[in-house]
Amino acid sequence: MEQMQTLFREGVLSHLEQLETLSHSLAERQEQSRRQEEVVQEKREILLQLKKERDELQAKIKQQSKEIQVLSATDEGSRRPQPSTQEAMRDLRLEEMEAAMEALWFTGISGKKTEHGFCFCLSTAFEGHYLDSYYVEVKNLENPRIVRHSIPIFIPLAKITKHLQSNQKKFLTDLADHLNGFAGRKFQADRLQDPPGLCVPDTLQRNSLHTVISFSYNVPIDGRTFCFSAKLLYGAITGVLPTEALVTCPETAGPVQEAASSHAALFRSTPLHRAMESLTA
Repeated sequence: MEQMQTLFREGVLSHLEQLETLSHSLAERQEQSRRQEEVVQEKREILLQLKKERDELQAKIKQQSKEIQVLSATDEGSRRPQPSTQEAMRDLRLEEMEAAMEALWFTGISGKKTEHGFCFCLSTAFEGHYLDSYYVEVKNLENPRIVRHSIPIFIPLAKITKHLQSNQKKFLTDLADHLNGFAGRKFQADRLQDPPGLCVPDTLQRNSLHTVISFSYNVPIDGRTFCFSAKLLYGAITGVLPTEALVTCPETAGPVQEAASSHAALFRSTPLHRAMESLTA
């Protein structure tokens, strides 16, 4: 009887040590998140200033556009704008494009003027890691349309393009949000396989958009190793954290099921590869 009590105490102490290690790891992640939030706040202030300058420039552009329309209306002898007016309208559209570029340059969006329009480059990143870049070429600034691009087919480009003619900045930011969400989710899933051991080999599955990710992993509890299965669902296509996390284990013992619940909560609040590193440490 005394030996059983000793084993029970040792198991409880082992479980408490694991919980303490997990708590310490979470505290470090929270501190990293706080520092990242400070950086984001600084960038947000810069963005607000850039937005203010952009609004002032757009107001000036609208005023010039009205003046051009008045001048064009006085020309009763023609049914369509003269070449000089067309050039002026094209210049105004070009100014709008350049203003959008100035406001978005530090978010990973850049662009350059081409012979017939504009070519945009959207670079993706996650947690300081620079990932893939994508390109969109827009032709005919008076009535802009996409002529070439390298956007993956599973990104809803047609839906996002509806903003291209009326609001170029919204078009670019929406497209960048979709691409960064995809790149961030893919980066996390790829990291499960590097280094080996974060998940059980050949169990990682994901769809093209990486909005559904499932895998299995082993975690020691009270001196025994248990296999857990996780399925992560990303309801927000631009998000990098799952909106739903399902974690199961065939073992029905209380401590194991409690661990499964805590794992699910961790997956919903922490990037996937970092959550796995803390669980398998």
